[in-house]
Amino acid sequence: MSVDTHAHANPHHEHPDVVGSRNRLGVILLIVADVAFALSMMFTYFYLKAQNVNDMWLPKADGDNPAVLPISSISAWKITAVAAVGLMAHVIAMRSIRKGNQSTLQSFGLIAFLVSLVALVLQIQQFGAVPFNFDKGGYASCWYMFAILNTVHLILTAFIALGNWNRSRLGIYRQTDHWHVDIVNVWWVWMVVSSLLGAFALSFT
Repeated sequence: MSVDTHAHANPHHEHPDVVGSRNRLGVILLIVADVAFALSMMFTYFYLKAQNVNDMWLPKADGDNPAVLPISSISAWKITAVAAVGLMAHVIAMRSIRKGNQSTLQSFGLIAFLVSLVALVLQIQQFGAVPFNFDKGGYASCWYMFAILNTVHLILTAFIALGNWNRSRLGIYRQTDHWHVDIVNVWWVWMVVSSLLGAFALSFT
């Protein structure tokens, strides 16, 4: 009976740190692939801007279409700032469970989730605020690429943060077993950095 109880409590039959380390490596490898994609987007942005083939980076007005004008990057920086607040909330939650503080973990885990939703809403609103379509030159195409990437990241972040908060609400995390929270923190950090890179690139038009 004691063996069955132990198996139920620890279905991995391994120390939580071992399981957490392996899963953390998987998340890091996924992020490395995402980093390569994000950096390729930044290279594409600055390359197309520098080349400006046929003046198609920001096309001038013609008989059928108005001139494409760049939009302010302030909105991108605001979204990044909101995402950074979510990251800070999650860091507080992570540090709390390391001290065995379940209530603070739940509270700040919920805050992190809600902040991720706010950032997602702000990002989605941007699609309706831009005065150009995807095919209106190099700048427009790159803007949409950054916006779509950030939207996908924020959707994943909101989903992960919700799951993280729900698991904390159920009391699954312990002071000695919280590797899920550490892994979520790795993703939060990359999501904010990715948003920061996009805002940085869009500051140069």
